[in-house]
This record gives sequence, structure tokens and C-alpha cells, in this order.
Amino acid sequence: MFIEREALERLTYQKYGDSPTIKSYTKWKLFEENSPLKLPTEANAGEVPIRGHVVLSGSEVEFGLPEGVELSEGMLGLSQPEESRILGFHFYALRKAYRLRITRDLVEPLVIVSHLSAKAFISHHISIEAENVRAPIIIYDMAEEGTKSLVVELKARNAELEVLTVGRHSSLSHYLLRASLGEGTRVRAFTVISAGEMSHHREDYSLEGAKSGLILRGMPIAIGRAVDYLTNVLQYGEKTVSETRVHGFSYENGWTVHRGVAKVFESARNSSSGVVSQITIMDEGSLGVSVPMLEVDTGEIESAFHSSAVRQFDEDALFYLRSRGLDSDEAMSLFVHGIGEALSSHLERLRSKARSNVRELIEGLL
Repeated sequence: MFIEREALERLTYQKYGDSPTIKSYTKWKLFEENSPLKLPTEANAGEVPIRGHVVLSGSEVEFGLPEGVELSEGMLGLSQPEESRILGFHFYALRKAYRLRITRDLVEPLVIVSHLSAKAFISHHISIEAENVRAPIIIYDMAEEGTKSLVVELKARNAELEVLTVGRHSSLSHYLLRASLGEGTRVRAFTVISAGEMSHHREDYSLEGAKSGLILRGMPIAIGRAVDYLTNVLQYGEKTVSETRVHGFSYENGWTVHRGVAKVFESARNSSSGVVSQITIMDEGSLGVSVPMLEVDTGEIESAFHSSAVRQFDEDALFYLRSRGLDSDEAMSLFVHGIGEALSSHLERLRSKARSNVRELIEGLL
């Protein structure tokens, strides 16, 4: 599935409607200046700091799949190049897409690494299918230089999945996770993002089957950089459950945005849905934006809630920690790490991995 240059030229980055929340928080000009129309679309593999079962680095790929995971080429078709200009760029630069099918329960996590360390525009595309299985999945999204686009498509039925996504960015990054959850599927997800020059990170979940469920936690962190984190949950099936909680941080003129949408359609009777969004601004000059939205189209609803908060870092707490001998960075590190532990507590098999990644990101940033 590819796109011609003429069709690409007609696309826009996003469609604007009447809602005041439909606003361009992503600095799309940076992607335009570093698009596949201006940068090479091939690059050599770089030095990847993490081992994985699937390692995509530059234009090269290595596989070392565990038993119970089958490999083929192609995609699930959950994303289309005509949706937006950034997806048009993704498909325009894409050379090959891969499909993974999980056929049995996995004891150890399936690790997928997407990496770029060259001045180029590189697209990586992975599709994952899971049915009647239990599996933990870790996705490392690493953009050191250039512009990297990663699209992950997930289709699950009667599956229990834990998904840990770790974004480690220095340059420009576009990420899209699009998931279709069929009957009986339960997903526990945790995302932690260290923002790059501009990180556009989006996760779309469609709860299509009855009694499917999603617990999503997110932690975007921007220190002197920018991240636009979008979460969209659409509930179609009866008795579906979703809960999204995001706590982001901005520091040293950082720019952290969370836009969270949850929509319960008329067909999703006896469901529950919630979105909680909070951004902590750690110092003067940084930006935090929190925009949760909840829409319910059925009168038969178990529960529905949403809340938003943008707060300054508690100066009293900072004073208390500094009085105990910690400097400002150490105090902030302790605070952020505590939030990371709370947000990852819903994980079972990937909890320690999530917390170690939060700790490494914080130590690297501060």
C-alpha cells in the first residue's frame, strides 16, 4: 500500500473542525522541512543499544523470533496513506512491511526495536496478530537523528496482552499504534516517552468485540523538547471497559501536550469509559496542555468520567526534598519516578521492565 507523489501533495497534516480542541500542537513545519521529499529514504543500520526479536534500524532489519511467533510480509490495513500528510509521508517512504502472528502463549516478552541514527526519512511498519493467547510485548521507538516514522497495527481476539511502549527520541519522531480489539480481548498498556525535537505519538484503540477491555497509562516527558501525545479510544462492543490515565511532565522550556478522546457508541451498551489527563509543569517557561474529551451516545452506561489538570510542580515538596540534601534535579527525578511507579502498577509481567525504563529515561534526561 503506497502513494504517489501527486496524491501526497494534496494531503494535509490534520483536518480541522469546529471543536477548539482540534488544534495543531505538533510542529508540522519541522516534518515538512525534513520530509521524504527532501531527505533520503534509505539509511544504513546504526548501532542499536537494545537487543530485540525484531530490530529495524535504518533500512535494514534483523529477525530472531521466539517459538510461537510467525513472520510474513504485508500489513493489516488498519492505517491508510490518504488519512493525513504524515501518514502519506510514511507510506511514501516505506519499503517493506512485516506481519507477526502470535500462535501460542509467550513467557518472555516479544521485543520490537525501531531505530534511526542517520539524516534520512525512514518508515518502519509492523503488524501483530494475536488470538487465544497471552503475551507481553515491548516496543522500543528510538529516533536519534533524521525523521523516523513507525506504524504498529495490532489485531487481537480473545487475547490477554500487555504492551509496553518506550519512546527515546532526540530528533523528529512520528508514531502510530492502531489496535482492533475483538471479543474478550484485554489489553494493559503503558507508554513512556522521552521527547525529541518534535515527537508526535498517537495511539488509537477500537474496542469492537463484546467484553473487550483496555487499561492505558501514559507518561510523556519533554525536557527542552516537545511531545504531542494523543490517545483515542472508540468503544463499539457491549460491556466494554476502557480507562486512560496520563501524567506528563515539561521542564526547561519543554512542551508537553496530551489530547485524550474516549467515545462510547450507541452499540456499546452497559460499558464504562474514562479519561484522566494531567500535566505537571516543572519550572517557568515550560508548557503543559491537557485536553481530555468524552462522548457517550448510549443511555445504558455503567460509568463515564473525565478530568483535566495542568499544575506547577509543588514548591513546598521541592523545598522539603532539598532540605533533606537533594538538589533540584534529584528532587524532580524522585518525584517523576514515583509517578512512573504508580502509573505502571496495573502491569503484571512487564511492571519491572516499565519501571526500569522510566528510571533510565529520567537519569538520562536529568
